[in-house]
Amino acid sequence: MKKLILVLTIAFFLSHVTDAQIFKYGIKAGIGFSSIQIEDITGIDDGTDVYNLVTGDGVMGYHVGLQTRIKIAMLYLQPELYFNAGGGTIDQVVSGGATEVLNVKFNRIDLPLLVGVKLGPIRLNAGPVGSYVISGTNEIIDLIPDYKVFTSGMTWGFQAGIGVGLSKFSLDARYEGSLSAFGDSFTVGGSNFALDARPSQWIISLGVWF
Repeated sequence: MKKLILVLTIAFFLSHVTDAQIFKYGIKAGIGFSSIQIEDITGIDDGTDVYNLVTGDGVMGYHVGLQTRIKIAMLYLQPELYFNAGGGTIDQVVSGGATEVLNVKFNRIDLPLLVGVKLGPIRLNAGPVGSYVISGTNEIIDLIPDYKVFTSGMTWGFQAGIGVGLSKFSLDARYEGSLSAFGDSFTVGGSNFALDARPSQWIISLGVWF
């Protein structure tokens, strides 16, 4: 009798766990608006001109990849994997002259791991995101040939946002900020100037669940 009660208890528990944990997967794609922040560098003299380097405008990029979701009671985990193309600009402001825009672009793999809650049709989520740059272009090297914008390893940030679901479709809007170093600091005239930890960005995605 005790063994029967134990078996029934385990079966009851497993049935509730199975109901509470629902796994699904799909694809997603969208656009992002990213920018790179630097500590303003003023009064740089290269022997020909005197100029400043300041944060420029953001740029629009795109992303495409996979999304999964594991539902646990009222919460869910949402691991994702996608390709992300983005970047930013830095302005070279020459004293008494024109402003030249220096473009920084990257292609990277992003791996967010979000925790969320569903409130009716609305979803709120937040969590860390790891990024690995696989390629990029950097026009800053025209001024500082030995400078590397991108680190060779994984960098970390966070995402937080809101989403809605309709049948098999999902629409999400998120903000992404930084948690770890994205690149090295500038060295100009014997002084170091910091590059922002990572590009910050706003992300809008449309997904389809299978």
